Amino acid sequence: MAHTLAQARAWNATLKTARPELTALFVGGTSGIGRSTAIKLAGSIAKPTIYIVGRNEKAGAQILEEMKAANNNGSYSLIPADVSDLRKVDTVCQDLKSKVKALDLLFLSTGGITFSKQETDAKIDVNHILRYYSRMRFVYNLLPTLEAANSPRVVSILAGGKEINIEEDNLDLQKEFSFSASNGYPTSMTSLAFDTLASEHPSVSFLHVFPGIVATPLMNKTIGSVLGTIVGFLAKPISISMADSGEWQTRLSTSTDFPSKQDSTDASAVGYYMLNHDGKDSTNKALMEELREKGFPAIVWKHTLATFDRICA
Repeated sequence: MAHTLAQARAWNATLKTARPELTALFVGGTSGIGRSTAIKLAGSIAKPTIYIVGRNEKAGAQILEEMKAANNNGSYSLIPADVSDLRKVDTVCQDLKSKVKALDLLFLSTGGITFSKQETDAKIDVNHILRYYSRMRFVYNLLPTLEAANSPRVVSILAGGKEINIEEDNLDLQKEFSFSASNGYPTSMTSLAFDTLASEHPSVSFLHVFPGIVATPLMNKTIGSVLGTIVGFLAKPISISMADSGEWQTRLSTSTDFPSKQDSTDASAVGYYMLNHDGKDSTNKALMEELREKGFPAIVWKHTLATFDRICA
């Protein structure tokens, strides 16, 4: 059910009492939606413990100061890492698991928009790794730590509800790469992976969120500062501010509206959700059913595990 921004703010205002402690990991938290959400969450929880993973140590140090300014009673840490390398993802996860026994929230927002392919040593486009494989590696590694928490949640900020038809022999975008495929494939693969994961790990709630058009630095990074500024100005009437996006995502990250399969009172609940920023169900039911009938949830997860083995072995 969709909510208003006022309702999101009202919910967030209750968290200091309703949920006084929360441990969260933000991957991609040094800029954009991850950054604004981490700062808002820090100010909303009485005693938060928040870890930020990102490449930019200068931006990371700044966000730690902003979280302290929002709430000096929290514990905040930066983990510098380039998570386009899955082996470095493993290192980050091993380090976190040595410090954290139970993880309440895993918030994933790495990657951006690209118009051309940039292959990594793993022979996969770097943005495809950031938007899908790296995120799923964090989920895969941290599932035991999530399952140790009460009502744990995984939130992936991408394009829930914007899935496309995909081909089994192009999941790594080696056969065909295009602007459309580079956006549609990680979207479809995320929703299908969450289908499998929610079934296999019923105590965890999985959210795949389309955040709307948010006024982040992403456009400038993608098409250059001049053109990006122009596009940003033209899109302003339909854009969501960074601060408001932080409000929306804090609500989605903590709301009881999206229980895990185990915690739901609805016997038909599946434990994963495709949502717009306001919490409205964005599921493309016809397409998802078609992909399920073709066995794609299992196909995608099998491919994902095989890719992990190939890169991380």
